[in-house]
Amino acid sequence: MNRKSQFDVARKTIYWMIAGVVITMVVLSFAYTIAIYRNALTRVPPQLRAELISLRFTDNCFAWVDEQDIIHPGIVDVDIFTEENLNKCYRTEKEKGFKEFNFRLQVAGKELTTNNYFNQDDFTLYKEVLVKTEMGITKDVMVIYVQEKI
Repeated sequence: MNRKSQFDVARKTIYWMIAGVVITMVVLSFAYTIAIYRNALTRVPPQLRAELISLRFTDNCFAWVDEQDIIHPGIVDVDIFTEENLNKCYRTEKEKGFKEFNFRLQVAGKELTTNNYFNQDDFTLYKEVLVKTEMGITKDVMVIYVQEKI
């Protein structure tokens, strides 16, 4: 092998090493871009997630149950609008619960908070509900203050 062919082999080896690094970087950056795009497409806004979680308060936890054991979603019974029922319905872990949604609920002049609520409102939801009291059923707005992560 002559001197020129030895230099040619070394040059091709260096070229393919650099080309391999560049091609690897291009492929990895393309895969990373696709992953970011996919995550952006499937991202659920926190307001929607909180709205879906908070439906349990009006439709299940504090819903009025009549004498025939029929549940009336959207009608909040003031008698069962208590901390105890809220803790049965929605309770976060004591140590890690501050990383989840926590709520402060207001309706008919009463206010309840979940166990890891720290008075830091990220956004507020409003739900029109009917409120059952001893006087009858009246129209009211349930204000739900949402605390995301702290």
